[in-house]
Amino acid sequence: MTKQPASPFRCPICKQPVARGSEHFPFCGERCRVVDLGHWAAEDYRIAGDPVTLPDEESPYA
Repeated sequence: MTKQPASPFRCPICKQPVARGSEHFPFCGERCRVVDLGHWAAEDYRIAGDPVTLPDEESPYA
């Protein structure tokens, strides 16, 4: 008989197993959650799509 993994979920930062009901899910702990937040703040992650022009970037002569 093959052994089932303890948790099918893995932390996206360190790849450690994570229980679905854990306090920091989907991360294994506070450290990995803060690391992920830092990636978003540094714009390391991108969401696919067309570029968006913000109102303060519009030229009055366009």
